[in-house]
Amino acid sequence: MKKGLTLLIFSILLAGIFSFGIAQSTTQGPAIVNWGNVKYGGTLNVVMPWGQLTNSVNPFLPTSQTLQMQNLIYESLFYVNSLTGQLTPMLGTSYKWSDDNLILTVTVRNGVKWSDGTPFTANDVAFTFNLIKKYPALDLGALWSKDNYLESVAASDDSVIFTFSKPNTPLLYAILGQLIVPEHIWSKLSDPATYPNQNPVGTGPFLLDSFNPTTNTITLVKNPNYWMAGRPYIDKIVVRSVESNTTVMLELLRGTADWSYVYIPDVQKTWVSKNPSTNKIWWPMNSTLILYLNTRKYPFNNPVFRQAISMAIDRAAAEEKAYFNAGGPSSAIGILPAQQSEWLDPTLEGLNTSYSKYDPKAAQELLASIGFKKNAEGNLVGPDGKVLPTYKLPVVAGWTDYLTISQIIAQNLKELGINAIITQESFGSWWSTITKGMYDMAFAWATGSGPTPYFYFNQELNPSFTSPVGQTSPSNWSGYTNPLITAALNTYSQTSDLRLQKQAMYTIERIFLQDMPFVPVVYGTEFDVFSESHFTGWPSESHPYATGAGIGSAEGEMIALNVHLK
Repeated sequence: MKKGLTLLIFSILLAGIFSFGIAQSTTQGPAIVNWGNVKYGGTLNVVMPWGQLTNSVNPFLPTSQTLQMQNLIYESLFYVNSLTGQLTPMLGTSYKWSDDNLILTVTVRNGVKWSDGTPFTANDVAFTFNLIKKYPALDLGALWSKDNYLESVAASDDSVIFTFSKPNTPLLYAILGQLIVPEHIWSKLSDPATYPNQNPVGTGPFLLDSFNPTTNTITLVKNPNYWMAGRPYIDKIVVRSVESNTTVMLELLRGTADWSYVYIPDVQKTWVSKNPSTNKIWWPMNSTLILYLNTRKYPFNNPVFRQAISMAIDRAAAEEKAYFNAGGPSSAIGILPAQQSEWLDPTLEGLNTSYSKYDPKAAQELLASIGFKKNAEGNLVGPDGKVLPTYKLPVVAGWTDYLTISQIIAQNLKELGINAIITQESFGSWWSTITKGMYDMAFAWATGSGPTPYFYFNQELNPSFTSPVGQTSPSNWSGYTNPLITAALNTYSQTSDLRLQKQAMYTIERIFLQDMPFVPVVYGTEFDVFSESHFTGWPSESHPYATGAGIGSAEGEMIALNVHLK
C-alpha cells in the first residue's frame, strides 16, 4: 500500500475526558495504562523499512533527514490520541482559552529535568516557539503562518501564554504537539536548522546511546531520571533500519524483531495465523480514501449525479480485494468510525447509510430522475440526448491497491452506463493532474485527518485551499465550495464551545450528504505489527491508548511507555 502524502492542518484536540477549559492536572492520562504488577527490564528489538538513516536527532527537521527517534527523546506539551480524541498531559498539565479565544494559557509540569540535570521550565516552552518563529525553516507545523493568527508566545511563572490576533482554536493541536527543546543549549546555536544534535538532551523516557551507520542500528537506553514515576518499564530499545518490507517480514517471522510498522498484504494469513497467540497487529482505521469527482466539470457538477455514483460503488468489494479486510468500507460521509458516535448528527444516520449501501438499481433510478438514462447499447445518455464520453481514471503505476480499487470503481460505473478508462501514470504526472484540477475522476487519500471531523472537512471543503484549474491546490481537489460550509468551518475555528462546534459539524454533514462533493470509498489503517513472544502491553481494541504509527512517531513514545516484559 502506498501511504498518502498527507497535508495536515493541525486542529483542536477534543478529548473524551477533557472539556474545553481547564484540564485537571495529572501525571498520567488515558494513554498511560495501569497494568498492575509488571515485569521490568528487557531489550525491545524493532526493525523498520526506513533505508539508510541520517545521523541527526534535530527535532525540527523532517523525519527523513534524521534518526527518527525524536519523540522518544523530546516531548510535547500533550499527547492526543487521534483515534479516540483522548488527551494525555506530558510537559503540560492543563490548558484554557480566555479573552474570547484570543488567549491560550498552558500550565507546564513542575519537577521535570532535562537529561543533563537542568530544570525544565515554562521558559523552555516559550523559547521553543519563538525559536521556530525566528527560523521559519524549523516551523514544520506552520504555526507562525499568517493565516494561523498566532501573535506572541511568552512565559509567565509556570504557564505559557499564547496570544492570537484572531481566534483560531484548531491550532491547539499543533501547539500541544510541538516538541520542546532546552533553551540553555539551543539558544547558543548559530544555525539550528543545520545542527545535527548528535548528543541530544531531552526530557523523554529514553536517551540516545549510540548509532552505528554500518549496521544502520540505533540503540536507546532508559532515562533513569524520567519524570513519570515507574516508566518506562523496558531498559533498552534497539532499532535497525532495513531497505524493504520483505526484510522486515523475514525478521518478524524469525522472531528477531518484536515490533515494526509495515504494510503486509493479507496480514491475517501471512502473519497472524502463523502463531495467533503471539503474532498481533494494531491496524485501527484512521484515514479515508476517496473518489474525487471534478465538480467543475459536467456532469460531475450535478449533486444528484454524484449521489448516484456513491450508491453505485461496491465499497466492501474494494476493501476486500485491495486490503483483505484490514480496514473497512467507508460510510458515504467518510467520518472515521471512532468519531461517528461523538460527531455524526444522529438524524443523518439513515441518509448516510442509504448513500453508503451498494445499490446500483437505486443509483440508476436516481440518475433517471434527473434525465440520465441508458440507451440500447447500455451507455448513459444525458438530458441533452448525448452519450456521456469515456472518462479517464488515472492511477500511479505500481500502486496495486489503488489500481485494484480503481478497477472496481470502473466496473461499478459501467453498470450505470458510465465508461471509465484507467490510465497508469508516473507519480509526478498523476499528482500534477489531480492537484491542478485537470482530471475527471481520481481515487486518492483525503488530505485532512485528526481527532475530530473538522480536520477532514476543512482540508477538503475550505475554499482557501482551492486554486483555479491549471494551478496547484494543496487540497480540496474536487473544487467544491459552499458558503454555508465555509461559515460553519469558521464558526468551529473561532469558538471553544463544544456545543457550537458540534452544531457546525452537523451543518456541514447535512450539506455534504445533500451535495456529495466527493465519494468516500474505504478507510485506511495504521500498520503496527508486533510479537508478544517477549513483551506485552501493546495497543489493541481493548486498550486503544495510541493510534499506532511506528516507533518514530508521537504514538511511539506512548507504546514505549506501556510495553513490558511478558
